[in-house]
Amino acid sequence: MSNSDSQDEAAPNRAWQDSGDAANGSGPEQPPAGAEPAPSWLGYPAESTEYTVPHTYTASGYADDEPPARPAPGTPAEFEPPPPGQYVAPPRYETPSAPSAPAEMPAGAGLVPPRSDALPPAPPTGHYPDPQTRPTGDVPSVPPSHYPEQAPNHHPAPPYAQSQPPQSQPPQNPAPHSPPPQSAAPTAPGQAPWQQPGPPAEPPKPEDLLVPDRPSITDAPAAWGWRGRVNRISAGAIKPKAKPAELVHRQAVLDIQHGFSRPMTVVVIQPKGGAGKTPTTIGLAAALGAHRGGYVVGWDDNETRGTLAVRTVNRDSQRTTVWDFLGSLTSFERHDARVGDLSYYVRSQGEAYFDALVSDDHPGNMAQIGEEEFRRIHNVLQRFYRIIVIDTGNNVRSPNWQAAVNAADVVVIPSTYQRDVGYSGSWVLDHLLQTGREELAQHAVTVLTAADPTIDPKVRRELLRHFGARTQDVVEIPFDEHIATGGPIHWASLSEDTRRAWTRLGALVVGALVRRDQTHPPADPRDR
Repeated sequence: MSNSDSQDEAAPNRAWQDSGDAANGSGPEQPPAGAEPAPSWLGYPAESTEYTVPHTYTASGYADDEPPARPAPGTPAEFEPPPPGQYVAPPRYETPSAPSAPAEMPAGAGLVPPRSDALPPAPPTGHYPDPQTRPTGDVPSVPPSHYPEQAPNHHPAPPYAQSQPPQSQPPQNPAPHSPPPQSAAPTAPGQAPWQQPGPPAEPPKPEDLLVPDRPSITDAPAAWGWRGRVNRISAGAIKPKAKPAELVHRQAVLDIQHGFSRPMTVVVIQPKGGAGKTPTTIGLAAALGAHRGGYVVGWDDNETRGTLAVRTVNRDSQRTTVWDFLGSLTSFERHDARVGDLSYYVRSQGEAYFDALVSDDHPGNMAQIGEEEFRRIHNVLQRFYRIIVIDTGNNVRSPNWQAAVNAADVVVIPSTYQRDVGYSGSWVLDHLLQTGREELAQHAVTVLTAADPTIDPKVRRELLRHFGARTQDVVEIPFDEHIATGGPIHWASLSEDTRRAWTRLGALVVGALVRRDQTHPPADPRDR
């Protein structure tokens, strides 16, 4: 750029300064060579705040010549903007765009120095060209170091500054040939883009007025211990909160009530006699039936003579057994079979809400239930019951024992607090692993029942550690005198601690059944 061009660009500033000096009674003072241009206002330090665009961008790249300086106040109206083919970067935005028309100078501009923290007004939206019309190519970016640190309008604008033009400058109507204005002002550097508000919330539904079917376990006041007595004596006027143990029991009851996509089968296995298989079968079936509301059956699948008939309630002195049911099985295999017809072959357990299908105890009967007989009985029971709890015998090589394990969704291994009984329970886990039933062994549930009031603490720790490592869960059933008598087990006659322990066992078994139901859905969708 020649010296004459530089003198012409500085002429407006010199004319303004000369006029100011003349008003003060002094002549114009020539600035020294190489000094910064004089400020555009009078009476302030000679620090230039005039912003000079470092480069000019054209369609072919950066031009060598410097762009014309910004017109000062009082510039003649004949000043022409840059040609349409040439793009001059605005001083306050990183993304430059060519204005379609020169912006009007606000009244009083140039008379007051801008503050260092002043924010730029948002430009009219019509002056932003379509991003698709921007030139493409390998264009170097302007380094940030070229911008003066104290240049005005260098701070990012707040969100509200981009939503509407400044009050001192009314919005300009875009030219007829310019693109239509955008719906929102462009985003300044470092500012999040404006988001379209989402759809309105869904209108209320009639179901919102209903009480939830599964309330929170903390809603009801305490019912155990002195807290429960206070609640009952005060007739609900004083409602103490339940203790953590009571909340755990409430959660177990809710877990027991979980639904399934098909009938589920639980098999109680233990090769050693006297390990508590039959009491475990009764206690588990009673906990499931009492908290689920029925549709649970306990089946004695002993190959010889089981004890379920001795330990269950028989108020009507029924004499029918599984062999009688097997003789009439053809009528239950028909499509028009009725669940009420089963009442003759099963024994109702009253408040426990489950039925018992007992084995034959005739001294002269030498017949045994085989694999085919088991399959037919199991198929019929699945039509009328949701959960089947099977009590097995002691012979793992018996066909009906193997058939029961093959039909099991979850196995339960009972044991007393004796080492030999625990050894037998651990042995049957090895049998499951060696016969290709690894999943049943891994998700098995162990039940430790106290046959005596006193328990050896060392043996107890060993059993808990051993079965805790080999099975999924371990549940301890406390000693109960009602079970120790050897007679029929009434659910209401058990101690409160025993019923709570059986309830916890039922919740763990149902949890294992839920996982089994998710990994092994019914093969036929019609079975859902």
